[in-house]
Amino acid sequence: MHAFHQSVVDHDGERLSALFLPQANLFLNVLGDDRLAAARAKLPDAPKVRVSSPAEFAHYVSTTKSALDPVHSHLQVHSDGIIATVYFDFVFNADGKPSNVGNETWQLVKGEQGWRIAAITYSSRIPGSQRTASP
Repeated sequence: MHAFHQSVVDHDGERLSALFLPQANLFLNVLGDDRLAAARAKLPDAPKVRVSSPAEFAHYVSTTKSALDPVHSHLQVHSDGIIATVYFDFVFNADGKPSNVGNETWQLVKGEQGWRIAAITYSSRIPGSQRTASP
C-alpha cells in the first residue's frame, strides 16, 4: 500500500503499473447515489458502475497536473499467504482537497515476483456525504 500511495503522489505511472499483475485489467468504480446524481446531471445516461483499467489509472496519475494524495484508513486484510483481500476507507485528495471518498477493496495474489494487485473495486461518494446502508 505504501508503494501504491507513493507512486500516486510521485505521478509515477510506471511504478504504479508494476504493482498490478500484467494481465490485470479490472478497475471498477461504483458510484454512490449522490455521485450518480451529479454525474447524470451532466450526462443523463452516466453508468452507476464504471469499468476502467489499471493502465487508465496509471495514465491519469502520470499526466495530471494536480497534486495527489490518497489517504487509506481502517485497513482489513484477509490472507492465506497466497491470495489476499484488503478492504479500507479512502479519501482521494487532489490539490489538498478531498475529491472523492469511499471504500475500496483489492484482490491480491502472490506470484513469483511477490504480491501483485489483481483487481480493484471502489465506491465513490461526494466528500462529506453519508455512506450507503450495508447490504
